[in-house]
Amino acid sequence: MSQNVNHSPIGGLQRLMERNSILLVVAILILVSIGGVVEIVPLFYLKNTIEKVEGVRPYSPLELAGYNIYVREGCYT
Repeated sequence: MSQNVNHSPIGGLQRLMERNSILLVVAILILVSIGGVVEIVPLFYLKNTIEKVEGVRPYSPLELAGYNIYVREGCYT
């Protein structure tokens, strides 16, 4: 009593993509490129991507060198 039920239209996009690996790779590359553009383009419209926090200042070169030695020696654990 097995019946061959086809719920997708004949020659559907999914069937076409599954049978043609080159077309599938091209579609993946296009979709990943669109996703990358969607993530990167808004950053060009921001004036500053780093929020300034009140009371926080960047390390001086001496403090940064000391911090690097501190981490290198394993004192942070």
